[in-house]
Amino acid sequence: MLFSRAMPAGDEAQPAGTSYPSVSKSIYGEILSGFDREPIRLEQFQGKAVYIKFWATWCPLCLAGLEDFAALAEQVSSSPDIVVISIVTPGLNGEISRSDFIDWARTRKLSFPIYFDESGAVSKEFEIRGYPAAVYLAKDGTVMKKTAGDELNVQILHNLAFPEEVGLAASKNKTYDETADMEKKPINTTANLRDIYFSGGCFWGVEEYFSRVPGVYDVTVGYANGTKGNPSYEEVCSGKTGHAETVHIRYDPQTISLKTLAEQLFKIIDPTSVNRQGNDVGSQYRTGMYYVNEGDRSVLASVMEGIQKKYSKPLAVELMPLKNYYLAEEYHQDYLKKNPNGYCHIDFESLKNIKTERKSFVDPSKYSKPSDEELKKRLTPEEYNVTQKGETERAFSGKLWDHKAPGIYVDVTTGEPLFSSADKFESGCGWPSFTKPIDPAVITEHEDNSYGMKRIEVRSRVGNSHLGHVFNDGPKDMGGLRYCINSVAIRFVPYDEMDKQNYGNLKFLVK
Repeated sequence: MLFSRAMPAGDEAQPAGTSYPSVSKSIYGEILSGFDREPIRLEQFQGKAVYIKFWATWCPLCLAGLEDFAALAEQVSSSPDIVVISIVTPGLNGEISRSDFIDWARTRKLSFPIYFDESGAVSKEFEIRGYPAAVYLAKDGTVMKKTAGDELNVQILHNLAFPEEVGLAASKNKTYDETADMEKKPINTTANLRDIYFSGGCFWGVEEYFSRVPGVYDVTVGYANGTKGNPSYEEVCSGKTGHAETVHIRYDPQTISLKTLAEQLFKIIDPTSVNRQGNDVGSQYRTGMYYVNEGDRSVLASVMEGIQKKYSKPLAVELMPLKNYYLAEEYHQDYLKKNPNGYCHIDFESLKNIKTERKSFVDPSKYSKPSDEELKKRLTPEEYNVTQKGETERAFSGKLWDHKAPGIYVDVTTGEPLFSSADKFESGCGWPSFTKPIDPAVITEHEDNSYGMKRIEVRSRVGNSHLGHVFNDGPKDMGGLRYCINSVAIRFVPYDEMDKQNYGNLKFLVK
């Protein structure tokens, strides 16, 4: 079959230096139609960057992403340079008929642009082999990129705004090479994120555990590989739907490998226990690893082979493609964050020994520290004393402590980017406060026992400027850290000036 419901996720990028053809005349000539049969041809979008989403009503991953897609379409609706549309194939590839689709869409009040590829010609020409999928078209009609799975809206907008940074389109049969993926130069976007689904007993603890793993971008809980569409928690608990309580993990393979994630799963489960983990008993508590990229199977199988050598009994861990995944009810999402004393069968001790492979995407070679003589000329006395002598400005005296404009904050001595306004919050302490740096590598930590206190001082990487301190009393839902920074140690670069000041590649971190 051409279309599969087990859709590989993530980008399929062609090697650098290859090319992908412009949209063929046959695709440009193909007529699409809207709900009222108004005709549309892709050629009318030439001169604009276009994002086309291909999806189907039977695809649970597609349905889960419709709300975000609607928000994206609304965000660009008035843009003169960007177009966002979606395409479905009524009566083809498992999709319902045109009239049934229209009724279905109107019942759900879908408001984003939907066009019908009733002959399937456009999907065929773009070689869409599963859902959800997307195609990026450059202004000249070139296919910039073809993706399988959904990307974050911020990444889609970044790709459309900066086509020169987008990898070329997919080769037909790319095999995932995890080692090569880890060795690629890190890219400062979220396009690199990949997906894996793990079952390890009660999903409350499994979700919380993996949400703390460095390199994991997001974790949700849901029900996987069952027979009933969109089941309730009660139906799953009955054991009659065949679903397993499962977590969906989105991770950065340049920070944490799939192999490491799988090894961590085996540290929190009894892999020989059948339909039971901790005090939880039932088929919904079985253990499993469910993949959406066929290339991931060999990585997971290799981990299982290594684990099996430690046991005389056979492993009771499923290894199979993801057939379906339905988000669990809202009260299950982030359950242990909402209920810190809630039930959990997981031991979090093994989190301490996780090794990551993150390389900095902020190139330190672009920045240099001026001589001390130059710094004294360039900086104000307070800026010099704070950054070079480790002094501290008075609380509420700095111009940036309650600053709220969008942009980034850079080292006042070198210009190296340090923090984003998206991670700034009002802590009430009187100094600018951030939940994290732009990139962990741009900050160095040092033990500070001055004034009879034990604190962690933070300095800039290239400039070695004293910035402030980091504390563990930050927002719990954002990592729990508070980077308390002196206003005079950093310089603000407004979002609208980031391109002019050569920070345009970091704009996706701000909006």
